[in-house]
Amino acid sequence: MNSNVSESKCYAGSKVLGRAVVTVHVLTDAGVTSYLLPHLVRHSPDGFNWGYLGSGPADLARSILADCLGTDPDPSLYQAFKERFIAPLGQHASWCIDKAAIDKWLDSTTDAQHS
Repeated sequence: MNSNVSESKCYAGSKVLGRAVVTVHVLTDAGVTSYLLPHLVRHSPDGFNWGYLGSGPADLARSILADCLGTDPDPSLYQAFKERFIAPLGQHASWCIDKAAIDKWLDSTTDAQHS
């Protein structure tokens, strides 16, 4: 039986023993696979964080977009993503950001940059 599930992805963050952990969940016809989001270190050698406009959130934004796009994003793009998606999150709350919401934001951001 073919369920016709298109691939979808969700980025889920939580604090484990005081440390920020981000897991990527991928849903396909074959089921769900999960992996830890690789940390692309540029601003924060201490790891990811969220809930403010700092170095940990900048690296988180960069790492999520790199995973989505398959390439290292431009700093202006991941800084804008940080302001829109990462800084508003509760510092001690668990969260999930759906790739569909990211794609929609990327489309509107790209359109705005080209107008």
